[in-house]
Amino acid sequence: MRLVRLLLAAFAALILSLAPVMAEEMSTRVIVPDAPGGAIFSGCYRVQQNLYGPYRMTFCLEQRGTYSVRGGGVRCDGRLDWSAKGRDINVKLRRTSCGNGVAWSADTMTCRGGALLPAFLAKIIVPDLPVLQTLRCTYDPQPKGEKSKDITARRID
Repeated sequence: MRLVRLLLAAFAALILSLAPVMAEEMSTRVIVPDAPGGAIFSGCYRVQQNLYGPYRMTFCLEQRGTYSVRGGGVRCDGRLDWSAKGRDINVKLRRTSCGNGVAWSADTMTCRGGALLPAFLAKIIVPDLPVLQTLRCTYDPQPKGEKSKDITARRID
């Protein structure tokens, strides 16, 4: 019985320790012209342009950032790190093995807020806070010889 109480206390402490992290993630904002107080950007996005030819990317800016790449017979699922300061969201993809001797490189993106979600949808997601619908990013490939590319990412969640 004492062990059960100890385990329950440890579980409760773990849950309480995560609450500030989850609240911080939801309240992290970037400055956009239409919302001088900032707009929520956390969530998942789909890049509208292909990368490196036939590859399509989705990514999620959450506590444990992730990305997926599909196309040309390749399926990659990797992690990413991100930070926000002022108007910029800086994203660093972690190099990820895609199988069959193929890997996605540790590329970077610098993003800024685009359009806001319509007010009625934003209120459903996070009441009283504006939510970004799009991000405008510069995608910087790591491999030499590849050029930076301007991309647009649309919210999918």
